[in-house]
Amino acid sequence: MMITTDLGALSYEVVTIVLERNATENDLKRIMESIKADVFIVLNASAAPGDLDMLYYLYFALRSHLNGTGIARDPNMEAIALSQCTLHINDAAKKASPVGHQVITIAALSRTSVSIGYLGSDKVIGSSTRFRKNYCSRQSILLKIMEKY
Repeated sequence: MMITTDLGALSYEVVTIVLERNATENDLKRIMESIKADVFIVLNASAAPGDLDMLYYLYFALRSHLNGTGIARDPNMEAIALSQCTLHINDAAKKASPVGHQVITIAALSRTSVSIGYLGSDKVIGSSTRFRKNYCSRQSILLKIMEKY
């Protein structure tokens, strides 16, 4: 999907995949290496927010890093923290980790094109919304960011 923003045109893609078994660290590494984007997140599907919320968190992380105001050194880690409704990266990484889960959501945003490469025999099943157990709202994370400053 292409969207127009104050950063210019951005390419956004979100997919959910079902692995043949629970994900290992090697699976996570393989998946992350297959993604070409300015900012992306790989989450267990039950920790993934809705598709539009993920777009917002990715956009916010990309924009803050381009402006030099990121809350984390890595925009991917910032996007994960935002997606989990926290500013604590370690907490977010534990909560959202795809390791040990079979259903994984990938969301990516880029100023050029997004590419989620070869995923082997994993089944791509589309949007993540139906698996969602994460009810973090954009409003609640914005309030947390405002409190920090």
